[in-house]
Amino acid sequence: MDTEYTFNINKRMLVDSWDERIAELTGESASGALGKKYYDVFPRLLFRHEDAVAYAMENQRKLLLKGYVFHCLLYRVKADVLIQPLLTPKAVKGATITVSHVSVCEGRRPEDVHRLIAMGKTASSLAHGVRNPLNAIKGAVTFVSQKYAQEKVLIEFAKVMHEEISRLDNFISRFLTTSMADTGLTLVDINSLLKKIEILISFQTDSRNIRCDFHYGTIPPVFINLFQLEQAMLNVINNAIEAIVSDGKLTVKTLSEKSAEKDFILVEVSDDGPGMPEDRYAKLASREKMGKGFGLIITEEIMNGCCGHMDIKSRKGKGTSVRLYFPAAAAGGTHEKKHQG
Repeated sequence: MDTEYTFNINKRMLVDSWDERIAELTGESASGALGKKYYDVFPRLLFRHEDAVAYAMENQRKLLLKGYVFHCLLYRVKADVLIQPLLTPKAVKGATITVSHVSVCEGRRPEDVHRLIAMGKTASSLAHGVRNPLNAIKGAVTFVSQKYAQEKVLIEFAKVMHEEISRLDNFISRFLTTSMADTGLTLVDINSLLKKIEILISFQTDSRNIRCDFHYGTIPPVFINLFQLEQAMLNVINNAIEAIVSDGKLTVKTLSEKSAEKDFILVEVSDDGPGMPEDRYAKLASREKMGKGFGLIITEEIMNGCCGHMDIKSRKGKGTSVRLYFPAAAAGGTHEKKHQG
């Protein structure tokens, strides 16, 4: 008989029941889970671009997320998740969440696990160390923007820099003080984000005579963590810029792409650099040096986290093309809808 894991939440989505089996599954004790938002101790459940638990309670009906995929740093887990609102004659008082048919989809090699743990420790130290210089840079940007308030181009860049510094500072604060289970998912316009990145990289590309072509297709928004999305795209774009020799060309385009299973939003980044043999770019993520391999690992984890994927095509002497596929439906899990009751 398949094991079921169950916990209850109240109408404020705070955990009020957490048994031994769900504690064993999640590694979170009852004392640590009770009274917390469910998504602080369990992966947030998504349905139609919104919280699935809130959706089920608001509509007062059962919701089954069949074959829902939970992503984490080391492996993927697939399970069926049933959300049952707890109804009273007058209102909804909470919900019962039952997880069943749990299976591990894939895992990492032991050597990858050890390397990721080491990277996590390094990232924590880096996060602590970057706070003071980041504040100094923020102060300098504010001073320059005030002193040269009439320089429109400079003010435009200063505005972008100030927004990026604030976003990074907020990310570091969350990284150091709160659970990363609260993913901060929002609807993001990828085209708008890329237009900002286009401005951000223009100094670097102009100084090296690199031609940039950005082609913006008609695409829907993506439900994702904005900071992580930006990091994924900047990692790929910066890698492309580094590979391009002077007078080269960078091409970035967005479009919608349909497949038999689901619809995707595609971001394609291409360069006309020297390229590389297949056996080389296939091993980039296993490099020990903190370089392109590190950036690709981060990008790969971000893509996995939103149920997307990354494809790399490169030929020696022919340049490199990286494609990032973001699901146009709910990010954070794949599921099939089934209403009951």
